[in-house]
Amino acid sequence: MSIISSIPVLKGHGGTDLTASPEGLLLRSRHDELSMPGEAIARVRAEGGSVAVELRVPAGAAPAAHRIEGVDAFAATAFADGVNSLLIAPDEEVDGRSLVVLRTFKTRWERSAMRRMKWEALGCLLVIVVLSVIGGTSGGAVYPVGIVMIGAITGACLMGATLELGGWTHRRRIRRHGVKEFARPANVPGMYLYADGAGMTRTVSHFGGAPYLEIAYDPKDPADVHTLRPGLLQRLSIWAAWFLLLCGLGGVAALVAVVADAFGS
Repeated sequence: MSIISSIPVLKGHGGTDLTASPEGLLLRSRHDELSMPGEAIARVRAEGGSVAVELRVPAGAAPAAHRIEGVDAFAATAFADGVNSLLIAPDEEVDGRSLVVLRTFKTRWERSAMRRMKWEALGCLLVIVVLSVIGGTSGGAVYPVGIVMIGAITGACLMGATLELGGWTHRRRIRRHGVKEFARPANVPGMYLYADGAGMTRTVSHFGGAPYLEIAYDPKDPADVHTLRPGLLQRLSIWAAWFLLLCGLGGVAALVAVVADAFGS
């Protein structure tokens, strides 16, 4: 299916958008991207402020469609008419559900980890401010300068260590208790495809050129996928995490020493 400049980009609720591309349609949200090739699409139907992309399914199978809500009604009609005019009926029966690919930008665990890091950063900032006030009132203006410098480095080290150690524990749990599967190479270098328990085809990134990839994913969040064997970068990152943890603990000891010296001066 070719792209035509007259086909508008549809903007929907929650930051979603539906775009026509040379390969088919792209349905994007803040967290993922659904790629629907032209041969998988039966038709596009505009329903006022929503658009439904109906997939081709075998005879007797339940209908399958993906929707975008909250779009402009005029743009929805123009989009549906433009895409439908480009669709070509396949020569043989096609199951469009198997051709759709879902790529997730950030998993639930990653989003949760980012939220925790924000709270940790606020906590570190609060501790630095409190210690700076204590050091300044007890020992003079020079102590807050040292506390801010040491505290910032210490906080960064501890946050980096907890993030990576938490990620390592999370990946280890999925490798042990997750759903095991084989991923096949995609047409894009460094990308493999696997099917989750619901039959949705998903992507996993891996550079190595292997003919297949052994992976494990979280059954509660199938997008949370990892290779069964950790790569070199993952092994190096865990050593870096322990190093950052030691640096952070050393920074905590230094902060205690500075505050104690401020009280003693």
